[in-house]
Amino acid sequence: MTSITTEQAFTACEANKAAWLERRAKLAQAEQELRSQILNPDEQIPARMKWLREVIEVRKWEVNQAAGRYIRSHEEVQRLSIQHRLNDFMQAHGAELAAALAPELMNLNGQSALIKNRAFDRSTAYLRDALAAWLEEGAEINYAAQDNDILTAIGFRPDAASRVDYQEKYTPAQNLIYARRKAGLPAREPV
Repeated sequence: MTSITTEQAFTACEANKAAWLERRAKLAQAEQELRSQILNPDEQIPARMKWLREVIEVRKWEVNQAAGRYIRSHEEVQRLSIQHRLNDFMQAHGAELAAALAPELMNLNGQSALIKNRAFDRSTAYLRDALAAWLEEGAEINYAAQDNDILTAIGFRPDAASRVDYQEKYTPAQNLIYARRKAGLPAREPV
């Protein structure tokens, strides 16, 4: 398994955001064209309007899919940053942390997976409580210096509009149907 860097994840996130925004623009263009057809009727209007409605339906699906990819790639950048910074922390302070949690972690080697998982769960609860108490004191939270530029650039959360665009959930069968419709649309455009 190849390890992806935070920079590579950031590049993918930016590309997914650009693709989502491009698809949103194409959807808006198709919707505008449909409104224009309604306001300026001609003899081709029934066939053209039917085709435009199909295009809009497919474009909405494309926007939904692109928004999902963008949201997942945004989360991946954050996940990688957290994972890398925690790995750095453990390299520098892992022995101290293990010593603090020694009453839970001692003699885990050779224990069953159930006992190990229970000890890790309790240790995680202690860490959660300690972090919550530390935050209650009003500690200031900043991004790690190594990832500050990347995390600042992508923002704390994905764009709110992407979450709205990704609200509708499609079944695998629906995804297949829309993918087929997308493939067949250019060939069917009425003149």
